[in-house]
Amino acid sequence: MEEEKSSKQSGVGVGALVTAIIAFLLAVIPCIGLVAIIPAVIAIVLGIIGLSRPQGNQGMLVGGLVVGIIALMISVSQSFVLGKIANKSGGWATDIEKVIKDVTDDLEKEFGDNEVTIKINSNDDSVEIKASTKRTDLEDRLQELEGTTDTLKSKTDTTKGQW
Repeated sequence: MEEEKSSKQSGVGVGALVTAIIAFLLAVIPCIGLVAIIPAVIAIVLGIIGLSRPQGNQGMLVGGLVVGIIALMISVSQSFVLGKIANKSGGWATDIEKVIKDVTDDLEKEFGDNEVTIKINSNDDSVEIKASTKRTDLEDRLQELEGTTDTLKSKTDTTKGQW
């Protein structure tokens, strides 16, 4: 009976330590570290539950608890850092959008309603890319693509079971 209880206790310790290590590995990856909050909290809960039970071997539980807390602190600090960066960014995202719109307008003025064709030849292979600068053509093409249904039709089996 005591061996079974010890086995369950070490299972909680292994679970806490493994979950904490996974949380730590996720936490040190920039921007993905926010996901590590979930396994870090799970590791901390497993560690606390395991430590609340009387047993002899508490090393893995303490290790899982400590690594889980460290992973949680790293993850939370990343969320604060990303929040500060977003607040300090000001309007640079809007500025980039304005620049892209200005470039698009300049290209439209320069090329007008012309079609642009790019042709690339390499040995026997040839690739041709055609693009229209007219917004109405692009909008019509988009409407055409969005409005069409699936053009693939199932073909009937003409073999009639013959191999």
